[in-house]
Amino acid sequence: MYRLKRSTIFAETKSGKNYITDVGHEDLFVHLERIFSVGGIWPFERTYVRFAIYILYFTLYLVMAYANFYEVLGDLELMVMNLVETVAYTITFTIVWVIRCSDLLKRIIIVVRQDMMERKFEDPEEKRIYYNYNYMSKIFLYGSIIGMFITVILLYFRPLMNFSISNQEFNNNTGSFVLPYKIHMFFDITNTRTYVLMYLYLFPMIYNSICHMAAICLLVILVFHICGELSILSYRIKNVQAYSRDALVARIRSFVQMHLKLIWMAKSVDNTFNIVLMDELFGNSIILAISMYYVLINLEVSELATCCTFIFFAIIALVMLYGYCLIGEQLTQQCINVLDACYQCNWYEMPLNCKRSLLICMIRSQIMLYLTAGKFYVFSLNGFTDIIKTSLAYLSVLRTLL
Repeated sequence: MYRLKRSTIFAETKSGKNYITDVGHEDLFVHLERIFSVGGIWPFERTYVRFAIYILYFTLYLVMAYANFYEVLGDLELMVMNLVETVAYTITFTIVWVIRCSDLLKRIIIVVRQDMMERKFEDPEEKRIYYNYNYMSKIFLYGSIIGMFITVILLYFRPLMNFSISNQEFNNNTGSFVLPYKIHMFFDITNTRTYVLMYLYLFPMIYNSICHMAAICLLVILVFHICGELSILSYRIKNVQAYSRDALVARIRSFVQMHLKLIWMAKSVDNTFNIVLMDELFGNSIILAISMYYVLINLEVSELATCCTFIFFAIIALVMLYGYCLIGEQLTQQCINVLDACYQCNWYEMPLNCKRSLLICMIRSQIMLYLTAGKFYVFSLNGFTDIIKTSLAYLSVLRTLL
């Protein structure tokens, strides 16, 4: 219903010159829609049965994961190993519900898609500004999805190598029946047939990891779209030209309306994702620390496969945390740029009602737009160093206790 195809738009400027604008940003939504549609998660599709089956499967996995955590309660090392996976997939479970059930998120996606289809650039500079953010969204999407896929594939198939080696050395060795995820089995899997069936049963967990990253990519696309629009707005305000009095009043009024719309979009994105981002902040900080701990441990015993797996885990956690801080910093910076543009334009030559409109923009721009975790932690590049320090503190605690 809401799938919009890649298209070409001809935008006519005040000078009458036409510019062809290609809506390339829309492709990113198409990729995400394909990923989410597999599990019935995409909110615009009526795939209730598929989503119910997916949630049931995911719930059963979490029950087995937390049962394993209860089983190893008291053994700190096994508890830590369980938390690496259980924390990440608990966050994924929350994200899935947000994507599927948030009416506010649906409204934001609809508005962003309409903006993309109706986008008219007034000059090539505006086109360049917007597609710079488009390009960053693409880089994050493709890089993070591919990185996550490599990580979960390594995690999933690593026990099979150990199983093959163990069977060659020790026939019927029960210690070789290791599953790729830390879960508690309520039945015996110490025969090859049952083990293989259970191993295949856990294969869809790869998709869960991809969904987690796809949801974060959705957040990045939305925020970068808002940043691109704010950047275009500041460019237009700074270079506003005085035509007739009525035309100037109408143009300044359109700036105010565009600014208010972007403020609503930014606040709506934060309201939708702030709980998810709080889980991500704590979860990825813990996962980063645990992954670095196991990299150090496995380097000492020359476990190359395990070491590579946890290196990818650490990289993914680090990239995600940096991504949140980067887009949060960009959102705040573009808000400041709008404020500066209002001051730098020729406001002193404008009519009084235009000055009042610009003053409204300036006052509102002084209240910064943020991306927050639980409404208390503001994501920024300065805050990223604090996250790294926290993770290193967790690592130090782990090396002391284990």
